[in-house]
Amino acid sequence: MKSGYHPPLTVTRRALLKGGSDVEFRRLIYRLLLVEERLRRARDFLGKRAGLTGPQYTMLITVAYLQGATGISVQSLARNLRVTSAFIAAESRRLLERGLLAKRTNPQDSRSTLLSVTAAGRRRIERLVPELRTINNAFFAHVNARSFRHAMQFLEQLIAGSERVMLHIAKHA
Repeated sequence: MKSGYHPPLTVTRRALLKGGSDVEFRRLIYRLLLVEERLRRARDFLGKRAGLTGPQYTMLITVAYLQGATGISVQSLARNLRVTSAFIAAESRRLLERGLLAKRTNPQDSRSTLLSVTAAGRRRIERLVPELRTINNAFFAHVNARSFRHAMQFLEQLIAGSERVMLHIAKHA
């Protein structure tokens, strides 16, 4: 007779079970939560070093890398960061007020707004790059090209599944 409590499986998909157990799956969840917390702390640290909040830092650097020659639309930025356009509007307003972002009407669609990083925003990012490189290089020090590709694929699959979960939660909340 087995002693102790043996909780029911938290997942039933065969691919996620090892020997009929979900222990490895649970370990994966705990590690994802740990990495998520550490990523947030690193983002908040970098934001603070730049005189910004973590979300403001994320927005500034994302705009910098995605703006191209003309800027990035609020809708595209929201899709890329997987947040609402209202969130982008609120956070970008703070960056606009500080002179780190510029906003202009999209010449291709007058209903759309384009965001771009200003010279002051570029200087803020460039001062942060040595610290950013140190953190990114340390965070990913044990990752090789193959595991990086697999991680990207895995995370895209998780994102797709998480979107279904968000719909389920919204429906049952």
